[in-house]
Amino acid sequence: MTVDVKDLYEEIGSDEGKVLHAYLCTELHATVGIGHKILDTDPEKELDIFGINGEEVPDDQLISEHRCYVLFQEDVQIAIGGCINIYDSWEDLPQEMQHVLVNMCFQLGKRGLSNFKNFKAAVEDKNWTLAAVEMMDSRWAGQTPERALRLSKRVAALSGT
Repeated sequence: MTVDVKDLYEEIGSDEGKVLHAYLCTELHATVGIGHKILDTDPEKELDIFGINGEEVPDDQLISEHRCYVLFQEDVQIAIGGCINIYDSWEDLPQEMQHVLVNMCFQLGKRGLSNFKNFKAAVEDKNWTLAAVEMMDSRWAGQTPERALRLSKRVAALSGT
């Protein structure tokens, strides 16, 4: 099984939100698309910053759906690479677990995800019930409770497979 980037585009797009204009994220970084931090090398660095809601954004300040997908593909490959680096058993994990891990790594970054030591051990042991519990026993679950609960339920459901 390999990661399905199109599925992840819909899934992570739903979790992160998809904004086709530049805005400041909660960390005050210029951001566009699906949580893409605008880099100095990105043409989007020339875009004006707008609020996340309600403002009328001129067409020349928007990126296309295609460009959003291109940026997402670049970012999701970084998240997949982070997961491959963290999890020795990556290739043997069910696709559903790979998708959950990529979703988490996309949000938290490799360093953030690698801090989930007990969770990592449970994943490596394929102890999905414990992994789901460990996901909810985290600062991350307190910060994004709906996302954490939704993802942990998907992991817990793997126990029945």
